[in-house]
Amino acid sequence: MQEKLWKVMLVYSILFSAAAMYVMLYFSATKTIVIAEETTPGHIESEVQGDKMIESPLFFREEGAEEGIRVPLPPEIRADDIVIENRYIEHGIYIILTGSYRDFYVNNVLIGKDPKVIGGTVGEEAGVTRLQLQLTEPCEQEYIFENGMLYLTFTSPGNLYDKILVLDITGGSGAGNGKGDVLEADIILELSEKITEKLKDSDIHVYCTRTDDREVTEEEKIKFVNDLQADMLISIRTVAKENSDSVAGIQAVYNRTYFIPYFGNTELADMLVRYACVTSGCVANGLYEAESDDILLQRMQIPAAAIVVDCLTNKKEVQLLSSEEHKEKLAEGIAEGIVAAFAEKDKSH
Repeated sequence: MQEKLWKVMLVYSILFSAAAMYVMLYFSATKTIVIAEETTPGHIESEVQGDKMIESPLFFREEGAEEGIRVPLPPEIRADDIVIENRYIEHGIYIILTGSYRDFYVNNVLIGKDPKVIGGTVGEEAGVTRLQLQLTEPCEQEYIFENGMLYLTFTSPGNLYDKILVLDITGGSGAGNGKGDVLEADIILELSEKITEKLKDSDIHVYCTRTDDREVTEEEKIKFVNDLQADMLISIRTVAKENSDSVAGIQAVYNRTYFIPYFGNTELADMLVRYACVTSGCVANGLYEAESDDILLQRMQIPAAAIVVDCLTNKKEVQLLSSEEHKEKLAEGIAEGIVAAFAEKDKSH
């Protein structure tokens, strides 16, 4: 009788252990975690285009072996209601939905895991919902909208592109040294967009330090270049001087201390000026060494130069910069100079 009782107890013990193991494995595979900065649900206030947006942390459930994030979508959301914005310099992916869905995401977790995703928040304002995924580095994203889910995967740019160029777009926040209605921030941004468009069919992939009116610090730019492991930096600038009606033409600034055999910053600066002048018809105004306080150029460990396109306090130069034809020629010349510079750089290896 006692032996039979021991056998029954042994069977129950084995069954209990197996059930406990199953529960442990299930929760380890599907555990729910918060990967926002705050570890408990709450509200986070953040600045969004000058206005206050109340944000809550996103919750994630780790599931499956494949890397990637699945974002559940409210049933009425269609593909046309979704905008995905990649803010590379901020390491942020923004998913913008038409409608008020903050409560939906407070109650519905995102699914999956990706080592590049380290946080997330959801906010709502004026009938628009914004989900932000914070990444460890600038990444390219691929996405599929299917069966009420948005599937996202992330890849480092270095795994996609052989040649990476960073265009530094000076100005921002209404920066404006200039005459009339011509602002430095607007001119440089427009010129960079044209350069990027002209390089679209080349094997050079372009990232810009800004794509809107936001002002970016020199430290942020340096970190961005390093995070991207970029191959070259070109800074697009203008100049403004008092009593400058006699100041005209295109010049370049370079850091002489960084040296590559056969192709260094001096050669890069010279190439940019020559191509820009030939195409635009502007006068070459020389090459200049970067000042010690030019932090961006001084701290670059890759080929880097600044091209100074026009003087914004010279009436004739301002008229030129107001001309669409002149801006197209300038952009074409700079783009051609960049292509030629990469070709020379490749020869030097």
